Amino acid sequence: MDAAALILGFTQVEDAVAVTSSKVLEEARDREARYRVLAAQEGGSIKVMEPEPVYVEKAREAARKLGEIELSEADISVLALALQASKLGWDTCILTSDYSIQNLASKLGLKVKPILHQGIREVITWEVYCGACGWVGYDKPGNPCPRCGHKLRRRPRRD
Repeated sequence: MDAAALILGFTQVEDAVAVTSSKVLEEARDREARYRVLAAQEGGSIKVMEPEPVYVEKAREAARKLGEIELSEADISVLALALQASKLGWDTCILTSDYSIQNLASKLGLKVKPILHQGIREVITWEVYCGACGWVGYDKPGNPCPRCGHKLRRRPRRD
């Protein structure tokens, strides 16, 4: 589960154990969220695990290819944990309200249970482009265009 799930109190999962990472706990700084997590940990309904580096790299690479470049380290750790757990044969599902996590999880074939809204309707591959000169490539939106210096933007790629 991601930080939003913890902050909003989704610490009890029916017939399952919720798993998150320490990076997610760092994002969920809210005192009430930390208390809920502590209580859930003591009750055995939530575990804090760290993903293996190989799965972190797989999640980062998939994010780069899809253009989801604004994911936090906590977001990457959630995706990496889900990848790792599914490779171990666990039935996994990511609880999140984050569209970028949902987008990448769907691309990776991971199940998602959206909270607060219905979730994404389709997977989007993003591209970074310059509205002034037409340059398209890998960079961060807001950075200057390497060709003309104009501010870069992000848009869904049309394949």
